[in-house]
Amino acid sequence: MKHIVLILSLCSAAALARADDGQLLNVIIPPSTGDRFQHAEFSCWLPDSAKPVKAVIIHQHGCTNASPDKHPPVTMDFHWRALARQHGCALLSPMYHVAKSCDEWNDPDSGSERALFTALAEFARSSGRAELKDAPWVLWGHSGGSSWSAQMIVRHPGRVLAASFRGGCSKQFGDPSFRAKFAPAARDLPLLFVWGKRETVPTSSHFVSWTPMNTMFRELRAQGSTVGRLIDPLSEHGCDDSRLVVIPFFDAVLRARLTGKKLPGALVDMASLQDRELNDETLHDPTLSWLPNAGLAKLWREFSEHGTLHPVNPKLTAPTLKAMRDASGVVQLSWNVEPALDGGLRSLRLQRDGMPWKELGVKTGVRIATSRDAPPEGLRATSTSDDSKDPHVYSLTFLDVAGNESPPSAPARIPKF
Repeated sequence: MKHIVLILSLCSAAALARADDGQLLNVIIPPSTGDRFQHAEFSCWLPDSAKPVKAVIIHQHGCTNASPDKHPPVTMDFHWRALARQHGCALLSPMYHVAKSCDEWNDPDSGSERALFTALAEFARSSGRAELKDAPWVLWGHSGGSSWSAQMIVRHPGRVLAASFRGGCSKQFGDPSFRAKFAPAARDLPLLFVWGKRETVPTSSHFVSWTPMNTMFRELRAQGSTVGRLIDPLSEHGCDDSRLVVIPFFDAVLRARLTGKKLPGALVDMASLQDRELNDETLHDPTLSWLPNAGLAKLWREFSEHGTLHPVNPKLTAPTLKAMRDASGVVQLSWNVEPALDGGLRSLRLQRDGMPWKELGVKTGVRIATSRDAPPEGLRATSTSDDSKDPHVYSLTFLDVAGNESPPSAPARIPKF
């Protein structure tokens, strides 16, 4: 039997090495007989070890060999963590390595479905959270990850709470027989289909997905399904700032579905961007995009026009910052940040003795996530160090996508070494 390799990292509020309060687990799943992938790496973040997991957010990358170095998992992403923490969800990033083509993992029969269940069972065992094995899913997929997610919805009807597809699904939604299976499984499932404007034209190599996914969208909407369509005017196939709508979309859906409430729903005309009255006739109109509530409709309109959001007077919370000197006298600083779901995180600003000291993140005008929706390098940091032996007072703020700055953390005071 091939061995499963588990790596466990536990963080607590009392641990000065890390300022967050989660549990990070990583496992490597080898292939079994008949599996076509080379190996799979899963990363799972649990926000609160004292509370039960209500759902698992699965963030599935596209057609590429993925690894923590090449495709940093969103388990290290403060923005996606904020969503998971808000609703008591586990955050899961599968990463597949293959020898040749994408279908060696994005076809669930390739072994990726087995690998997922094996990883969930191992995380449940190692964390003592048995509910992980059977918790419902929230699915996010990019390109080939969308294809995988669509197939998992058909294979496990009723287990998915919501899904968002960023491109992809050309093979699945181009097949009438698959669409006939997908429609009843997704009939009442909140869905958001996302494209980049430049992949909606025939000259794009990703145009192959445009007609099939629109066909699926129109068929679902004609049946009154709760599915929305979003076009990023600034992008081709990259994810870029689309998370600024996707994450609030999931937030709205989870607020309702995890508490047994009904989503009020809202409709927007895809051509005019105008609100439309919600009634039985418009609910079956394929020219209208469905959104879970009026707040999401407003975000949808702004993003559809600008390809990003500019939150005005956002409710930003102060980050937490901890500091201590190690035995050699070096100051070790660690932090936790919880950005607003519709504003995300552009940069972290560290101050020392009231003066700017270090800034980590991306510059103004640059998308706040990579093309594959991974956190940029500077925004994956949770700690830094200072070898100064002098006394210092440190504080931390962060900027959202529009440059709005959070309140400062409580000061962290370090005496002279």
